[in-house]
Amino acid sequence: MVMKMKTERLHRQDMNRVVELLQAGKIVALPSDTVFGLAISINHIETIDRLKEVKHRQDDRPFPVLVSSKSQINQLALLSRRDVKLVRHWMPGAMTLIVNKAQGVDSRVTSGKGTIAIRMPDDPWLIDLIRKVGYPLLMPSANITGEKEARSSDEVLAYFDGLIEGVVEGESLLDVSSTVIDASSKKLVEVRKGPISLNEVKKSLLQGGNMKIALAADHGGYQYKEILKQKLDEWGYEVEDFGTHSEDSMDYSDAVYPAAKAVSEGRCDRGIIFCGTGIGASITANKVHGIRCALVNDVAVAEVTRLHNDSNVLAMGGRVISEETMVQISKTWLDTLFSEDERHQRRIDKIAAIEKLEE
Repeated sequence: MVMKMKTERLHRQDMNRVVELLQAGKIVALPSDTVFGLAISINHIETIDRLKEVKHRQDDRPFPVLVSSKSQINQLALLSRRDVKLVRHWMPGAMTLIVNKAQGVDSRVTSGKGTIAIRMPDDPWLIDLIRKVGYPLLMPSANITGEKEARSSDEVLAYFDGLIEGVVEGESLLDVSSTVIDASSKKLVEVRKGPISLNEVKKSLLQGGNMKIALAADHGGYQYKEILKQKLDEWGYEVEDFGTHSEDSMDYSDAVYPAAKAVSEGRCDRGIIFCGTGIGASITANKVHGIRCALVNDVAVAEVTRLHNDSNVLAMGGRVISEETMVQISKTWLDTLFSEDERHQRRIDKIAAIEKLEE
């Protein structure tokens, strides 16, 4: 049973008092860049049971953790290369990202799960508050579970007057909660819709500054590799060049295999490879676990192999297509998202199952 108490009405200029309450393990309702939230310090995790009781929270979904810096994120989470890109692009902002938790994070923070939900608010006052508290905040939306999120201090008090220690008066900056994206597995999942769409999130991963491309070629594709490397730099992509580094004759497998391996292991996001016809390069790449290499000679096929096959390596022939076509194919392939249609995902999953049978 929640005991009644006096709820202090505070203002943003009362930050020292807000810090004092949070450092003492109290619950304070705070405005944010999305909706109002009920905050406790992660350093007083014992307060979480009362927070759940106040919100009438019955399930075991963990509350989101608000941080003031990316270094705090690194202390709480094990970030993949893709996670780092999402954090870099969308934080601070109205996105909550579910990622794998770091060792040492109290299991009560995550409700015993192996994942943690993290957000960095785009609100200088709130960022400063978290810094002064000295710890991240657990901060779910300020509402009774299943009811409308509070967007003003008046709405907070209608729910929680006498049940929490304080409320900072004012209104939230948005009228919707943050978008929640689960990035803890290979496929991004939109857990809760918000100001940022899942499609926008996926597109951000395609932007040059967020992708690392593995390049490889034999002597028959060397010239095109060098031309494309310059184009990729102009488009803002990071490039790792696996060779060859001259037009001297060499075996395509010696350059293509390590490039495909880098994509398979997640050290590069995608790969573009060349040989004279592209055939030998594509056969080599497709011997690497997890690689879906498409041999492409025209722009339309470049788009389809991303839409339908989610190809992660592109093979082209340095002696069979023009330079202009090569550049157009590369740009189209890099810019196209996988459709995620059920039939296409099913077929990709079957290919992955075949790979396991052959191990």
